[in-house]
Amino acid sequence: MKSHQNNNKRIMKILNTIIILLVASNFTYARKNQSRTTDGAGEKLTQEEAATPDKKIKVFVLSGQSGMAGFGDSKKLSDAMRKGNDRILMFEDGEWQPLKPFKVYHEKYMKQFELTEFSFGPEIPFAYAMAEAFPDETIGIVKQAAGGAGVLTWHPNWTAEQADRTGDGSRGNLFKALTDKVNAATASADCELAGFVWMQGAKDMAFVDVAKEYLQNLQAMVAGVRKEVGAEDMPFLYTTHRPGAANIPDDLSDVVPTVIEGRRPGGMFVLKAQWDAQEAIPNAKMMIIRDMEKHVDGTHMSSAAILELGGMLANAYLDMGK
Repeated sequence: MKSHQNNNKRIMKILNTIIILLVASNFTYARKNQSRTTDGAGEKLTQEEAATPDKKIKVFVLSGQSGMAGFGDSKKLSDAMRKGNDRILMFEDGEWQPLKPFKVYHEKYMKQFELTEFSFGPEIPFAYAMAEAFPDETIGIVKQAAGGAGVLTWHPNWTAEQADRTGDGSRGNLFKALTDKVNAATASADCELAGFVWMQGAKDMAFVDVAKEYLQNLQAMVAGVRKEVGAEDMPFLYTTHRPGAANIPDDLSDVVPTVIEGRRPGGMFVLKAQWDAQEAIPNAKMMIIRDMEKHVDGTHMSSAAILELGGMLANAYLDMGK
């Protein structure tokens, strides 16, 4: 891995470029060779866009809730980011292909978040930052995210009954969905599994009994994913949120969590578990997120915040190699 200082300089450079591109949003780009699905779940890319990597792909697995899914507005990206290239890839529809926005939400979400084309999440700025940090590498993203899902939906011993403790039994086995996708990606090309990035926890905060078990469920999920994809020491980077209004400190070493009022009564149990996971999970790093610019709904991150988040995740990942 490059030196930490050089990596940080590269990341700052790419972040500055990304933010400039965000401001310069009056681009026009005619997307070709795409057919939109009618169920609102996403955009199925055509065979013509599939990439055939000619060198090993440095693969990053990204998963979690709606913060990972993202409600970024693709119209606020540059033509280059909207079109993609053959050095920064994603695995979708069973193929490696250029990374670019492609997801189309259900109509009500497109209207709510004022999306007129496609959405994007932190995978795009993260991948571009990784490409800047590793200029001789092909970067690959395998992403699977499900908004409003509890950690038990990703449990290696998944059952609908357990997932229903957070009301998610009908969503199916997300652990299998994630690991099947990763294994399909690595089977289709020469790959190195370089990291696992996780953004999740808000759903569990609403259920005190599940929140109290968050650490053991997170440990099981990480160990299960690592084992299933054959990368038992894969770096694990995860986020934790510190709402500014709550005045929660960074260091929760001495905190004894209690039930709190509001719609997330188990919040402190999850935050404490995320703090403790730094020691409980091997080769893991926690990244604290404080107040970020919000979207029109006042909850999810804006396009600008998602771009910033991708750079933050990249810096945190690179710090793991110090």
